[in-house]
Amino acid sequence: MLDRLTVLGHALNEGGLLFRDRAKLERHQSRLATEHLRWAAVHSSYTASRFRQAGLGVGQWRQLPPISKAEMMANFGTLNTAGVTLAEVLAVARHAEQTRDFSPVLRTPGGEITVGLSSGTSGNQGAFLVSRTERLQWAGVVLRHLLPGWPAGLLRRQRVAFVLRAEGQLYRSVGSSRLHFEFLDLLRPVDELAERLTAIRPTLLIGPPGVLCALLNAGATARPERVVSVAEVLEDADRAALEAGFGPVVEVYQATEGLLALPCPHGHLHLNEAHVHFDFEALGNGYVQPVLTDLRRRAQPMIRHRLNDLLVLADGCTCEQAARRVARIAGRQDDALNLPSASGTRLTIWPDFVRGALNRVADLREYRAAQVGAATLHLQLDPDAPALREAAEREMRSALARLGVGDIELMFGPLLADWPGAKRRRVVQSWH
Repeated sequence: MLDRLTVLGHALNEGGLLFRDRAKLERHQSRLATEHLRWAAVHSSYTASRFRQAGLGVGQWRQLPPISKAEMMANFGTLNTAGVTLAEVLAVARHAEQTRDFSPVLRTPGGEITVGLSSGTSGNQGAFLVSRTERLQWAGVVLRHLLPGWPAGLLRRQRVAFVLRAEGQLYRSVGSSRLHFEFLDLLRPVDELAERLTAIRPTLLIGPPGVLCALLNAGATARPERVVSVAEVLEDADRAALEAGFGPVVEVYQATEGLLALPCPHGHLHLNEAHVHFDFEALGNGYVQPVLTDLRRRAQPMIRHRLNDLLVLADGCTCEQAARRVARIAGRQDDALNLPSASGTRLTIWPDFVRGALNRVADLREYRAAQVGAATLHLQLDPDAPALREAAEREMRSALARLGVGDIELMFGPLLADWPGAKRRRVVQSWH
């Protein structure tokens, strides 16, 4: 009961953090950063060493050289403030995934710690820690932004269906007689999941868009008030299919590094800037790579972490929030292709361009484009038919030629199934 009241309090407080004035938002961030960075430098030895090695004071945190997920994992034991080792975290998290029992936590002198693993789409799986305090605050933020019909929705019975690789224990903090959660384990057969989803009749449906589309195709019938896309890039075709089959779709942007962006009342995705500070590294053609600092997270401080994701930002929003709007999550940088130009140099081809080309192939249900050599792409198609191969080759060569790519080899084959629970990747860089 106390947890639910705490979550509700955080949800109500979140309304006061939806800043409309950019200057006020930045002053809020500055106040949080001053306190948080001082605390982190005292309690996280790895964070303190980063400042020492850079010759910077805590007040100069925005000049701190960014680190990657790989560096975070390599220094996990001295970065976290819960006093746990990476081996301990991996043992609990992997046992949970093997047994499909996600209730165990790590007990530390500072309290219970929820642990988990990212899906490792980029080949670099990350571990995360969340304290009880952080879990309750996180749940309140999510409740405020995702509950259909907030706040009146609190008075109605809500049935929330999660279709996830690992059960979202963080969400269960809000469970009550009016708010019921169902976890649909995506390692189960699709037909079984579709039947169960139909029986649940959720008011809120959360899952990766590729999986939700598969359930729709398997005959699932549901009319939730809101569908929430997580874990994968939400493409226009998938959004259209889900909206036609289930209902209105919004997107949440979340990673090992934290809760990064949430939908506004108008359905647009906004960065979670009341809690996370973002810097951006320009990559050209409107793409930026985020470098984030979580201004509240203490169990596993995230200070100047460079994400592998590519974002396209947008100007303003009809909701008038000061938090910047994300026009598109364009895919992981790991999935950028590196192909020869007509002049002999190498070109970076962002996954957006590849998806755009293959999405123009009529009757192509699904695909994967993998770079398997210096100048070789393997296109896996579903269905794999001669006419679709010809159309896919035509669209790909036309798109790549416009980008200045030189002569490359295109190989074809049927789409191979992902291992159970894998996050869908349509554009893959397999050549190094």
